[in-house]
Amino acid sequence: MNVYDCANELAKAMRESHEFKKLKEANALLAKEPETKKLVDEFLQLNQEVEIAKYQGQEAPAEKTEKIKNLYNLLALKSEAMEYLNAFMRFQMMMADITKSINDVVKEVVGEK
Repeated sequence: MNVYDCANELAKAMRESHEFKKLKEANALLAKEPETKKLVDEFLQLNQEVEIAKYQGQEAPAEKTEKIKNLYNLLALKSEAMEYLNAFMRFQMMMADITKSINDVVKEVVGEK
């Protein structure tokens, strides 16, 4: 099997995965609540900005971390938001594992261990 066939098989397996299906279901439920979706999007965006800052060795601004905390507390009261966020995190974990496997091959070819 060539690498392109494997990539297509991986894409198919991902679409058939529990994580993918749950995320699609949660996304459909969240789409029915536009205000909640807007808050979830803002929460995820702020989280990403804070993670990027940490990765770059910077300290996240206190107002952003406070905003994240407040948004989370608000979203925790909304079942469709929490269902989406949990499904999103499980999908992200699956993606991280797949990415690690691919990166291991890249590191091997460039001589990193």
